Amino acid sequence: MKTDSASLPYLKWFALPVLVFLAAAIPLNLYFQPLSGDLSRIGHWAERDYGWNQAQPVVSVRANGSAVETPQVVVLGDSFSHPNAWQSYLADSRHLEILSYQYRDVGCVDNWVRWLKERHLSSVHTVVIETVERSFMALFRNRNTCAKREPQWHESAATMLKPSRQQHGLTFDAAYLVPTLFNSVRAALQPGRIVSGGVVNVPLTTDRLFSNRRANRLLYYSEDDLKMEWTEEDMAAAMQNLRHIQEELAASGLRFILVVVPDKSTIYRPYMADEAGKAYPDVFTRLKAAKVNSVDLSEHFRKEAGNTIDLYLPNDTHLSTQGYRLMATRVANEAF
Repeated sequence: MKTDSASLPYLKWFALPVLVFLAAAIPLNLYFQPLSGDLSRIGHWAERDYGWNQAQPVVSVRANGSAVETPQVVVLGDSFSHPNAWQSYLADSRHLEILSYQYRDVGCVDNWVRWLKERHLSSVHTVVIETVERSFMALFRNRNTCAKREPQWHESAATMLKPSRQQHGLTFDAAYLVPTLFNSVRAALQPGRIVSGGVVNVPLTTDRLFSNRRANRLLYYSEDDLKMEWTEEDMAAAMQNLRHIQEELAASGLRFILVVVPDKSTIYRPYMADEAGKAYPDVFTRLKAAKVNSVDLSEHFRKEAGNTIDLYLPNDTHLSTQGYRLMATRVANEAF
């Protein structure tokens, strides 16, 4: 098939921008490095600058789901519980069988609590609800009800979790490359607070907390700052609802434990160059005052943040595997 000579100029005009884009995209890819963290992805920050570089401990993750035949402990949690990392550490240290559920699979908290009260799992003696700090008020300010349904656990096989971060690879997504290039230039010229794509990037007073190249800066979710809007009425309502859940489970012979994972910004706020003086509402102290059975990770993590490199991953909102190990140790010591 012969190409119409009249169409050649159009093909050249089409090919030229494509070649220019490829010529720019390939070196940008090599410089930025492949995405691995949720904060670098959402906020358009280069993995080269914010990806962690220090090796993380390997975790022997237990199976979850039907393989757990006689659980003594059940966990309802979010993305901090989904990898089954801290639960596996806890199970090994206290010789427990633990079965975990995700919020999206149980309908709502009230439905899960009702189902447990009916003792469908007769071997269970302890009920753990885990939530990240920023979600606390949305979960417990109101007793949200939903249709009655049987909660479903998530199936996962036993595995060795070996944290790794891909160093090489290519993407030709302009929606990632262009904003990331813009943010890299922006960060070089603007030393203060930067907000991009729902991610806050702030300067730190030290570069000894993380292993990434730009360890003198911190990435965190901008949603963390919505805690500033929590009112006293909100806090009182949440504490009352948690007390009701605790009493309802106790009446059915079940022990209740709440685990609130501090937001990354809460733990590293003392190191923020421009925002160290600001404080979020202290949900951890309020839980103690309300006599809710809870594990206070905040005090423990604040102490460990200055001693443990990458307690939270620099490019992610989640804990590192060593962070999950510290979390499990604290839960074990305080609650088991």
